Amino acid sequence: MDYLLTDTGRNDLGALLKVRSLYAFDFDGTLAKIVRDHHAARLARPIRFWLEKLAKRAPTAIISGRSVEDLRSRVGTVVPHLIGNHGSEGPHAHPENMRQVRETSSGWLKLVNERYQDELTRHGVVVENKSYSLSFHYRTAGQRDEARALISRIVAELSPPPRIVLGKSVVNVMPPTASHKGTALLEYMRRLDCALALYVGDDETDEDVFALRDHRILTVRIGKKNESSARYFLKRQTEIAEVLRLLVEVGDQNIHTWSGCHEQGAPRPAQHPNE
Repeated sequence: MDYLLTDTGRNDLGALLKVRSLYAFDFDGTLAKIVRDHHAARLARPIRFWLEKLAKRAPTAIISGRSVEDLRSRVGTVVPHLIGNHGSEGPHAHPENMRQVRETSSGWLKLVNERYQDELTRHGVVVENKSYSLSFHYRTAGQRDEARALISRIVAELSPPPRIVLGKSVVNVMPPTASHKGTALLEYMRRLDCALALYVGDDETDEDVFALRDHRILTVRIGKKNESSARYFLKRQTEIAEVLRLLVEVGDQNIHTWSGCHEQGAPRPAQHPNE
């Protein structure tokens, strides 16, 4: 992995601006800081500022483990394309597949509530129902090893066996037929007619994109990790504001940059050299 904010990394970012490209980001740990209470996550003001400017100029998406409804409550209309539940929820998903995924998740939740609710409460584990997947949060658990052991025991009983993706103090379980972030990103590149894409994420759920190793996708991880398949890394989450600023300002310096990159049918944004 190489550090993104170098001449080489900046050149690769610049290459995205020469063609119609999709700019996609994870939410928690990428656009927003990881916080103790996941309900309190929000966009910092500089990130919201530059993200909104980018989204007015080019196809921009958030691909998150959160539900689309949850994302919308946090970003409003700043970003037009919201993909939830690790890629399985959004306009790109086939209705019948979404119905099956939702029914599977509902069955899992019923089992968990009937058999394990008291035990989960004692261990400080919170089960988040995201309709198309479940997440077991244990960030506030007093005995984290015991909490993880309980979650493992519960997950082993789920039928059909789920796809498990580990996050930061969270275990995500998804129906085996559900789409993942990688397939969602590729589908959005196709739907939005984008030749290239940028994807920035921070944990194991984002490896579904990184592991594609698709030469059309510039992959960036928040935090260096040698085992990651991402091409580049950022040292800290706050550096995402610098990446967004670079994309907007470099794009605005070239009068031709956004002409092929904005949403199809949308008017070209006015230039604001003093912003």
